[in-house]
Amino acid sequence: KQWYQRRVAITAGEKNDPVTLIRCLTLVSGLVKGVKCDVAFDPTLSGLLDDIIMSGVISENEIVRHLAIKALGYSCILSKTLAKKYLVFFLQVVMVDNYTEILETTLKIIFDLLLVFGLETFSDDDMTKKESDDNKANVSDEDLLATKSESTTLERDQHEGEDNISKNAKESKPFEDQIVEKFKEFLDDEILRNVAAEGIAKLMYNNRLVDATLFSRMLLLWYNPTTEGDSLRHCLGMFFSTYGANDNMEALTVIEEAFFPTIQTICDAPHVSPLLEINPQRVAELMLSLLRGYHNEQMIIKMCNEILINPRSSYGKCLTKVLHHCSVDGERSSDADIKLIHSLVMEIKEQAEHISTKKALLTYLGVLETMVKKTPYSEDKENKPPDHADGSQDGDVLSQMSDMSEVSVGRKKSLYAAPDQPLDLLDMIT
Repeated sequence: KQWYQRRVAITAGEKNDPVTLIRCLTLVSGLVKGVKCDVAFDPTLSGLLDDIIMSGVISENEIVRHLAIKALGYSCILSKTLAKKYLVFFLQVVMVDNYTEILETTLKIIFDLLLVFGLETFSDDDMTKKESDDNKANVSDEDLLATKSESTTLERDQHEGEDNISKNAKESKPFEDQIVEKFKEFLDDEILRNVAAEGIAKLMYNNRLVDATLFSRMLLLWYNPTTEGDSLRHCLGMFFSTYGANDNMEALTVIEEAFFPTIQTICDAPHVSPLLEINPQRVAELMLSLLRGYHNEQMIIKMCNEILINPRSSYGKCLTKVLHHCSVDGERSSDADIKLIHSLVMEIKEQAEHISTKKALLTYLGVLETMVKKTPYSEDKENKPPDHADGSQDGDVLSQMSDMSEVSVGRKKSLYAAPDQPLDLLDMIT
């Protein structure tokens, strides 16, 4: 009996030894990765989670803590119940831990959980209540640990993280908006930027996340001169070349909504910002090519209105130069919209400064006028085309194109890649 008691005491001491915990956590991680059952409902795995994994999570040793968080992440991927329970904890770790490998691993776990279960899993009505209960449980565990040993820096950081999460839980902001705000913070962090961009790209590509602001952020990050030579550009290049393929209407809507804010951000960049080195026209041409010929007539009308607000600004000049790249579907668009676009483009042409821009807009007007002439005008005098008996320049646009044969519609069509050919995006970076 005495030998057994001494053995139990020795074993209890070994559980807090970093070397022993590293060995145990390595075995537990391999075990969890090899099973396919729900960890939360398996007595053996649940016991390992409580006894070994959670004891390693609060360890001061970085290696032990790293392995424990990885093992906890594997367990959460196998169990939706554990994923909903510990997602807030993973967010706390990203906010308070200062070990780079732990931060990157934890952020990858967060993206994997959202990719496997979807954001809607974590935005249930009872999610706020679960977060509050989890925070209380964590505080109780830490208070119990504080009675056994002195307070450590990690514990104080965890308390601060719990206070921040509790404040966020009290807000009425939906979970999707909160997680999007966190992703924006991760994109601004030099340490987490690459992992965050890759994770966001995965979520958006699989339609787990639909947000135009994040798409705009990643596009600016891709063009940012500070990321030149970074592996991040290759990842984002593959994402942009495939996002919106197969007529994914959600993706095309995201690109369309991100178009104007992205160009506006580049044109309004301060003099000290690296975004000032980006050519907004190249970015606009890329985004229009990502739409793969799908240009909503309302987007074209909005572009024309944005130009007419201030055609002399850098923003207005950029939109004017790319306006003729927008294609109008004569079969899908209404006659009223085509006529409205025609009149707006005519007004923009009159205010254009460069001859090359006027020529491009004149070619674009010729295409629009062809569409307009297919529909007979109304008997109303206001809708009848003006009768220019004197052959003035404001008459038939097609008659003004005789000396512009070098500007062809084929040049515009060449900007769009064929459906079975990937876009050569790397050549479009300036």
